[in-house]
Amino acid sequence: MTIRNIQHFSMSVPDLAIARVFYEDFGLETFERDGTLVCRCYGRDQDQVILTQGPRKRLTYVSYGTDEQSLREIRANLERGGIELLDAPKNVPGDGLWFRDFDGMLTNVKAADEAPWDTAPRVTFNTLDNRTARKGRTELIDEKPIRPRRMGHVVLFSTDPNRKVAFYDEMFNLRLSDSVASFLNFLHSPHGSDHHIVAFGKSSTYGLHHVGFDVGTTDEVGAAARQMVNKGYIPGWGPGRHFVGSNTFAYIRDPWNSMHEYFADMDFIAPGVEWEAQDWQEVGTRSIWGESEPLDFPTNFETPELR
Repeated sequence: MTIRNIQHFSMSVPDLAIARVFYEDFGLETFERDGTLVCRCYGRDQDQVILTQGPRKRLTYVSYGTDEQSLREIRANLERGGIELLDAPKNVPGDGLWFRDFDGMLTNVKAADEAPWDTAPRVTFNTLDNRTARKGRTELIDEKPIRPRRMGHVVLFSTDPNRKVAFYDEMFNLRLSDSVASFLNFLHSPHGSDHHIVAFGKSSTYGLHHVGFDVGTTDEVGAAARQMVNKGYIPGWGPGRHFVGSNTFAYIRDPWNSMHEYFADMDFIAPGVEWEAQDWQEVGTRSIWGESEPLDFPTNFETPELR
């Protein structure tokens, strides 16, 4: 019994036209469906972001995927825990289980596999043992728009991250990967997943801290971030390489101050691996290389005082 993957997340924004421009600049394809704006990675038949019109930017829900047997077991867990099952919101894919947790955050779990994504190499690399991998200059000089391959994770706010970790362990069998004391807890699926498919940070309310999109290589991380800054978007942090998860990263702020991450080369925790969670607080920075995070990095812009 376990959640196996992340399907998509949804949020309301005050201007869908502005959101469409941002996500298309970010490298996603967008289309309208039943009054919502849907964003997908090119070449991947899976919703990644569903946006609705609202008075302000606000996380609506997160959707996870599992198998049919696990879904039945998760339903039983929720019912034993006294968690009320709800109807799906209007104008969104409504299958699976819907409920609100102790934070009031709406969550969906459904029977769904991860859709395949583009894994074709986009750039060739000369290495120590293969110094003639390409016959000319690097493909990077073409400066083609970078397109993410898949959405890999969400990092969310919670009023009690430790309680949230316990809840996700008890209800969904997600496991703690690593933590940064008083800052973030990272969870993976024992079925086999990236180092984290969801993480939780402390705030006075639930909300979206950032969403991570895999672009395949470190060069694409840096190139994508520069392309977004050149278009006038505000950088959040990076480029750099994290201790937690080992991935390279660059964050860009969306028009409502949530962050969207380009990442590559994240640790994968295979089924059956005895992964030892560590607390990285004592390291003093969250990156192997790159600048330390900015002071506003842990800020939840969905809290009442910042709306």
